[in-house]
Amino acid sequence: MKKKILITGISGMLGSAVLRTFQKSNEFDIYGVSRKPSFNINNVEMLYGDLSDFEFISSISVENKFDIIIHCSAEVNVNLCETDHDHAYNSNVVATENIISLASKLIIYISTDAVFDGQSGNYNEKDHVNPLNYYAQTKLLGENAIKKSPNDYLILRTNIYGFNQPMKSSLFEWAYRELIDSKKINGFSNMYFNPLYVGQIAQLILEWINLDIKKGIYNIGTNDFVSKHEFLQNIINTFEFNDNQLNNVVFDASQFVAPRALNTTLDITKTKIIFPSFDFSLNSGMLQLKRDLNSENVKST
Repeated sequence: MKKKILITGISGMLGSAVLRTFQKSNEFDIYGVSRKPSFNINNVEMLYGDLSDFEFISSISVENKFDIIIHCSAEVNVNLCETDHDHAYNSNVVATENIISLASKLIIYISTDAVFDGQSGNYNEKDHVNPLNYYAQTKLLGENAIKKSPNDYLILRTNIYGFNQPMKSSLFEWAYRELIDSKKINGFSNMYFNPLYVGQIAQLILEWINLDIKKGIYNIGTNDFVSKHEFLQNIINTFEFNDNQLNNVVFDASQFVAPRALNTTLDITKTKIIFPSFDFSLNSGMLQLKRDLNSENVKST
C-alpha cells in the first residue's frame, strides 16, 4: 500500500523540489496544500485553505490522516516578519501546531540556520540557540511544537537556495536575474553560511524516510562554508557570467529592518554519518541547479 504524504508549501521553492523528487517514486500518494483554488498539479490531490485556520485543518482531519507530512510552508520574508508579528506567528507557529493533528506517523519540519545568533559559526545540533529576529524566533517556536508532537519527527535546520516558477526574490533568483541582465551585484564578504540546494534537500528527505530514525534534529548544508560574496561568485562561475559584475561589500545592519546573524554556518557531521556517500559539495548543488533550471525552462521575470 502506498504511503499518504502531505507536502505543505507545495508551490514554493522547496515544496516544488520535494514534489519533483517524490513524483519519481511509486511509493506515495501525494497531497498538497494551497490557498489558491486555481492551483493544480497533475497526479496530486490538492487541499485548498489556510494552514493557520483551525476550521480548515478540522475539515481535513475528518477524512485524512497522513503517514508523512513534509512541512515546507513558512513565511520566510525576514523583514515582513519583523514588521507584522501576527502574520509571522500565524504562518510559522500556528500553522505548524495545526498540522500536527494531521499526521499519523512522521512529520518532517524544515527549520533554519537563523535559530543561531551567528557569533561563532560551525554550530552543531546541541549548541545554544539564540534567534536575533522575529522570523527566526517563530521558526524556533515551530521546532518546539514539533518536539511536543506524539508523532516521530525530523527537524532539519538549513539554509536553502533554488528557484521558483516564475522566479521570485531569493538570493539566487535575485542574483541570476541581475546577472543575466548584465547588471552588477553586491556580495557581503563578512556574512557566512553553508546553504544546500533544494534538489539535494528533497533527495535527502526521500532517503531519510526509508531509514529507521524515529526522532531528531539534524543540520543539513553544503560542506563548504562560504561568504555571501563567495556564493555569488560560484553562481558567476557556474553560469559563466562576467567576474566584473560582482562587487565585494561589507554587510551594514543599519540598512535592514530585521537583525541578521553574520555567521550561521552549520556543522553537518551528524547528517554525514547517516549519508556517507552523499555529495554535500556546493559545486554539486550548483550543477544540479543549473540542470534543473534548464530542464524546467524557468522564466526569469
